This record gives sequence, C-alpha cells and structure tokens, in this order.
Amino acid sequence: MNWLCMIGLAALAFQATVWKTSKDGDLALVPFQSAPFPHSSRDNGFQSGATFYARDPHYSDSTVGVFVPKNFKPTKSVNFVVHFHGWNNHVEQVFEQYDLARQMEMTGLNAVLLVPQGPRDAPDSTDGKLQYDKGSLTALLSEAIGFLVKEGRVPPKSTLGHVALTAHSGGYLVTTYIVDRKELADKITDVILFDATYGGLPAFADYCAADKNHRLISICTEHLGHENARLIALLLKRHVQPRVLFEEDLTDEEVAKRGPLIVLTTTLEHNDVISKRDYFAKWLRTCRFR
Repeated sequence: MNWLCMIGLAALAFQATVWKTSKDGDLALVPFQSAPFPHSSRDNGFQSGATFYARDPHYSDSTVGVFVPKNFKPTKSVNFVVHFHGWNNHVEQVFEQYDLARQMEMTGLNAVLLVPQGPRDAPDSTDGKLQYDKGSLTALLSEAIGFLVKEGRVPPKSTLGHVALTAHSGGYLVTTYIVDRKELADKITDVILFDATYGGLPAFADYCAADKNHRLISICTEHLGHENARLIALLLKRHVQPRVLFEEDLTDEEVAKRGPLIVLTTTLEHNDVISKRDYFAKWLRTCRFR
C-alpha cells in the first residue's frame, strides 16, 4: 500500500460523523462493517424481470441510519428498534417517506432506532449478512453500541438492552431469518410487521409460542389476508390464541397486550400502514423496554 492510500485511509478513520439535527433528535447515516451489504450473495448483482441491478450501487451500500431521539437518556444498557425497509428504497428516503424520526420520538421509548440499508432502490428482499450470516444481528448491534460510545452518546462499556424488530413489506424476509435462528432470543421482546407476511410464517408462530410475553403485531391490507389467515392457523396449531381485530375496532389496550395481534385493514394502502395513522409510534410505545 502506498503512502497516498495510507493517508486516505487515515483521513477516513478520523472523519467526523455528520449528524442531522431536527426537533425530534439526531440522525447519522453511517457506514457499518456489519451492514447487510456488501455480501457475497449479491456479488453478481440481481436480475428482476428485464432489469439487471448491479452490485454497485444496489448491493454495495453499507449505510445504517442511526437515530437518537431528542429525549433519549444515556444508560449503560442500550435499547434498540431495528427497522427493515421494503423494496425500491434507501435509508434516507425511508426516514423521510415514513416520518420515522418524528414517530420514534413520539414513542417515548428510551431507545435508538437503526435502519440498515438493504438492497438499495431494487425490487429485492435479500438482506446479505443479516439474512445469511450467523450472529450478524449481534454484530450489528455491537457495532452500533461502539459507535454510540465513540460519539459520546452512551457511556463506555455499555451493553445491549432490549430489542424490537419492525419490518415493512419486503423487510419480512430478513426478519424471518433472524427470528427463525433465535438470535438474541432473550433480547427481542417485540416484532411488528407492517403488511409484511409474505413468507416465513412458521418462524413468527414459533416466536410467539416460545414465550407468552413475546408480542407480535401484524397489520395486513387485503392482498395479504390469506397469509395472515395461515399465520392464525399456525398459531392455533401451537396452542397460541391470537387476537384478530378489524382496524376500526383497535384500541390502545388491545395493542398493549402481550402475545400475537392480527390487525385487518380495508382502508389503508400498502405504503400507508406505517405512518398514515402513526402506527409505528403508537405500537412501539408499549414495547417491553421499561
């Protein structure tokens, strides 16, 4: 390695993190070694119909959105919400499109929101390291804690607290893999699926059956009604009684209960389920983080 390359790498190592501050808190878009991509599963890109999505830029972006809410109080045990986005999107746009910063602050949770970049602006659910590599969620959260320590956001030697997983649309696939391999099973208290039951349903049913205090919420638009009916059947087969409600009958008390809750909506579109009625905020606020 020549000296010019060494200087360049040193400059990158000491480059200050740029935080974008709003009334809701601070957001940093940071490259993480443990981000889903790059990963060998998409080294050769991806063909979808007549369109080819090359490794660069669709599978080379290692960005993780790190959002620290305004009222976050540093402790030695750090809680996280990890959100997996859907197709044809990228982290910065996800925050804007679904108003995630405002909603995360609205939860009142003493937790940090992470949004890892999946396939960038591609119609693909594959999620690289987080899908295929054992211990990858643990690595992501460990790197996030290290980053927060470096930035003075949490105390040195901070440890992992509780974790909630949220997924929209194509984000279901990586969530399924994480839940199925039971990674951090003693830490993941809540799984919330925003029109995201395209597959992997036995893993979600097993998650609920493993601990009566686990909470699963699945909201579905009409096109996923059949899959949610199958999820209900899988839960009953495991002797777990789900609560099934039309959206108009939903109450804060029902949302706060532990166990599985299936919400059927006939008035929201696929891209409305997260933010049009602030369900991301309203449902996360009763996580088992306190």
